[in-house]
Amino acid sequence: MNTTSLEQRAAHTTPLFDAIRAFVDRQQAPFYSPGHKGGRSLPREFTERLCEWDLNNLPDTDTLHCPTAGIRDAQRLLATAYGVAHSHMLVGGSTAGNVAAILAALAPGDRVLVQRNAHKSVIAGIVQVGAIPVWLPPAVDDRFEIALGPSAHQVERAFARHPDAKALLVLNPTYFGTTPDIAAIARVCRARGKLLLVDEAHGPHFHFHDELPTAAEDVGADAVVQSTHKILSGLSQAAVLHTSAALDPGRVQKCLQLIQTTSPNFAVMASIDIARMQMVTTGREWLDRTLSFARAAREELAAIPGIEVLAARDAGPAGSGFHRLDETKVLIGTRGLGISGRELQARLNREHGVQPELGGSCHVLCIVTIGNVADDLHRLVSAVRSIAESRPRRDGVMPHAGGSRALLAMEPEVVVTPREAFFAPAAACSARAAVGRVCAEVVTPYPPGIPALMPGERITESILGELLVVSAAGCPISAADPTLATLRVVA
Repeated sequence: MNTTSLEQRAAHTTPLFDAIRAFVDRQQAPFYSPGHKGGRSLPREFTERLCEWDLNNLPDTDTLHCPTAGIRDAQRLLATAYGVAHSHMLVGGSTAGNVAAILAALAPGDRVLVQRNAHKSVIAGIVQVGAIPVWLPPAVDDRFEIALGPSAHQVERAFARHPDAKALLVLNPTYFGTTPDIAAIARVCRARGKLLLVDEAHGPHFHFHDELPTAAEDVGADAVVQSTHKILSGLSQAAVLHTSAALDPGRVQKCLQLIQTTSPNFAVMASIDIARMQMVTTGREWLDRTLSFARAAREELAAIPGIEVLAARDAGPAGSGFHRLDETKVLIGTRGLGISGRELQARLNREHGVQPELGGSCHVLCIVTIGNVADDLHRLVSAVRSIAESRPRRDGVMPHAGGSRALLAMEPEVVVTPREAFFAPAAACSARAAVGRVCAEVVTPYPPGIPALMPGERITESILGELLVVSAAGCPISAADPTLATLRVVA
C-alpha cells in the first residue's frame, strides 16, 4: 500500500472518538472529575437532549458577554446561593476565572503574594497583567509528598516584608483536599487592606455543608474561582467566578470579555444553573451521602495492610497551612506496598475497572462526588485490597518513582518578572545547555499542574535533574517540548 493510500485510509478514522468510546464502554468505577460521573447527577432530559441544548447566542437564550435575560438571572441566583456580591458563569474552566480575577484585581507592576503551588493558570494571569509575584513556598507533607497551603503567620510575615503587595492569591483547597485556615488568612488581609483572591476550583461544594472546610466566599474573599464541573453537576469547563464589592463589576465583565469565547456552549452554562439549583434544594442531603461514602471507604482502606489514607485528624491547628481536610478527596498512600502511586493507578484501571483521578510518586487520589454510588466505593476498596494482598509487604521500601518531593521543596532564583521573560526574545536549546540560563516558559509536571519552573527563573542542574526523573517515571510534562529534550530560554 503506497503512502497516499495510507493517508486516505487514515483520513476516515476517528482516533479520539474511538478512544473515548472504548474508555466509556469499559464502565469503570469513576473517581475522577467531572463530578456528575457520566451524567448520573444530571436530569435525564438534559443528558438525552444534550446536542439540542448546544446552542449559540440567540434572542431567546441571551448573550454571555452582555447578559440581559436568562444568563443575567442565572448569575444573580448564583450570587444569592453563595452569598456574594456578584457571580459570573465561566465556560473556560477555573483557568478563565483565575486569569480574569488577576486582570481585574491587579495592574502592571503590582506586587502580589502567591502560593508557590498555584495552578499554572495563575501564572498565565500574572504574565498577562504584568504583576510581580512574591512566591510563598509551601510546606510539604512527607508521607504523601503533597504541597500544603500557607499559614496565616507566613502570610503576615510576607506582607510585613512586602508592604506594597496589593493582594494575596491562595488555594482553598489544594488538589488533594487540604485547606489552610482561610478565615485567619482573610483576617490578615483585611487588617492590612489587601485583596484576597482564592483559587477554590475544588471547593464549589464547601458553602453547602458545615462538615466541609470553610468556603473562601464565606469569609469575605474578594475573588473566588470555582470549578462547578469538578465536584458538582457541571459539564467539563463549567466554572464560576464570585467577586466582592471591592472589585468593580464592570471591570470584571470587561476582563471576562477579553478571555471568554463569544460562542459559549449553552449546555455548559445550563449545567451550572442546574448544579446551583441542586445545591440550594437538595445539596445538604446529597453531600451527606457523599461524605458518608467517602468516610466509609477511607476507614476500610486504612485497615488494609500497607495502605495509608490522609485523614481529617492529620490536619494542624488554627492558623496552619493544613487546617481542614475535604473528606470527599480520598488520598491513598502507597509506600507500605513498595509501589508508586502511578503503578497502583495503572493496576486499578487495567485489572479492576477502577479509574482514580491521578497517581503520583507515592499516592493515588480518588475524587468522590455527588455522582458516585455505593458500588463505586465497594469496587475501589475491593480492588486496592486485592492488589495489596497480591504483593509482599515492604514497609517503607519504595522504588524511586519520581522527584516530586524534591521539586516541591525547590525555590528557583527569580531573575526577571514572568512577563518580561515570556515576551523576551527566546530560543530552544538542549536541556543540558539550558542549565544556568533564564527560563522563558512554564514547565509543569501534570497532574497536578504545579509549575516547577516559571518564566524568569534560573534553570539549575538540580531542578532539571528532578524534572527528568519525574518525566522518566511516566509523569507528563507540560512544556513547549514535553520530552524535555529542549527548553526555551531567554536569548
